[in-house]
Amino acid sequence: MKIDPGHDTDLPPTTQTRMHKPLSRRSLLRAGAGATPVILSLASGPVAASTAACTVASSFVSVATFKSRNPTAAGIQCSTRTADHWREQAALSAPPATMLVTVSALLGSTTSGFNGQTLRDVMRLPLPTTGTVVTSGELGTLQHLIALALNLNAGHITAAGVFNLSYIQGIWSNYKSNGNRYKLPASNIDWGDTEIIAWLRFLMYPITLPS
Repeated sequence: MKIDPGHDTDLPPTTQTRMHKPLSRRSLLRAGAGATPVILSLASGPVAASTAACTVASSFVSVATFKSRNPTAAGIQCSTRTADHWREQAALSAPPATMLVTVSALLGSTTSGFNGQTLRDVMRLPLPTTGTVVTSGELGTLQHLIALALNLNAGHITAAGVFNLSYIQGIWSNYKSNGNRYKLPASNIDWGDTEIIAWLRFLMYPITLPS
């Protein structure tokens, strides 16, 4: 697994230089598993369909605001592979070598009971490995973070922006250090698994904008 030593600009609240209005809990719940996401990144100008810089948690705005500022945009997608893609890879008899490292080796050691399990083992849960990834709880959050890191490593993120391995490690560390909640006080963010997974799915699943 390649490690990008870049700096995280969203995790330590004291280093935030720009504050954005966070996505409301109600909007995030509507963007949960099985539903079409209703959140998009705010761009300073028009963006091409199906591409966008990956958006940090504090930079979400409503789809209506995004559409009004990007009237010609038809769709948007941060990554070209989903978490379900990596679940399918984990089920192969010979999965990618990047999936054979442990969770702690990739994301750092935490209080998680998944520390010593390989990425492949985590992505295969629950057994048998059929259907889609988990979309709730610590396992769901971890599976989506692993998938995002694997996308980054394999070059499947179209415009990473500040997203690098250090950034993803910071999300996991923040989450576990705060009792399985992602907290950015300076941005008024205090998210449980439902909100975190909705955000991570936004980063990895295609979004079609209303006409």
